[in-house]
Amino acid sequence: MKNQDPFDWSMIKDRSLWLDPCEESYYYAEKWRREGRKSVLDLGCGLGRHSVLFARYGFKVTACDISEEALSFLKEYSREQGADIACRKADMASLPFSADAFDCIFAFHSAGHTDSIGMERIMAEIKRVLKHDGTVFMTLCSKETPAYSRPDLERINDSTVIKNEGPEQGVPHYYTDKEDIKRLFKDFELIKIRHIDDCFFDGKWKECKHYFIEAAVRKEPTLPDYSGIIGMRVKCTVDRPPGTAHPRIKSLIYTVNYGYVNGIFAGDGAEQDVYILGVDKPLESFTGKVIAVYHRLNDNEDKWITAPDGMSFSKEEILEKIAFQEKFFDGELYLK
Repeated sequence: MKNQDPFDWSMIKDRSLWLDPCEESYYYAEKWRREGRKSVLDLGCGLGRHSVLFARYGFKVTACDISEEALSFLKEYSREQGADIACRKADMASLPFSADAFDCIFAFHSAGHTDSIGMERIMAEIKRVLKHDGTVFMTLCSKETPAYSRPDLERINDSTVIKNEGPEQGVPHYYTDKEDIKRLFKDFELIKIRHIDDCFFDGKWKECKHYFIEAAVRKEPTLPDYSGIIGMRVKCTVDRPPGTAHPRIKSLIYTVNYGYVNGIFAGDGAEQDVYILGVDKPLESFTGKVIAVYHRLNDNEDKWITAPDGMSFSKEEILEKIAFQEKFFDGELYLK
């Protein structure tokens, strides 16, 4: 698979065009809100023009991109706009999110920045992280675009061309036709496909054709099973007692003891994080029982909630106690 180079944002002097949401984003924000959908993944978010729009419409938004520069811009831009957006650096072919995490995925001129192998992996990841009744809107380059046949561009295979100029220099572009779309979306129900020629924009006549695709995933829901975890007795090390600031986000202050379970590793490769409830004084270590699991949807790790033997809390009490940190994530609490 051809590794994607990040978009070179330093070459964009006027970013106003890149901050103006596309027309389709307004349509899907209205449609998805009317359908009662709550969470959106902006896949290949760039500077975040669509992330901010969906946040304004009340969605729980997660924005991911391979570019550190773009995400750094979006974090500041979203603060200026008063938008609550979770920003994650991510390869679209290997997303750091739970299965069944999102109601919707919006991928405008982004998912096709790969080769044929990468495109197959991206589609598999989209299927995995969408909920069982989730929906995706995606654009893909059309093989009818003249750039697809340019002899001066490097061609990896019948579907993939490498751009050799501008901010997309070195970035692969996947080109498709109707048969390719049928194959790529074999695990989806195709709802709407449009073939659009953006023939004039940015003050110039051009010929730039894309497929605009709306589809719904059809799969059985994946239900987490924590029966072997809840009730487990664990020994923990506390590295963030109450009053401690988050190591990277200094404004985030821990209000309960927080640490990790010794010798058990989580989805992020580090030892399993744990909240310790029912003990107000700062601790260095703790031994108790797991009473619940907070399953983060827009992340790749769960959080275990522990308490001293014989102590229990309601769902509402647990959510209130961990909200100081979990309010930044989309998730579900599981109790026995």
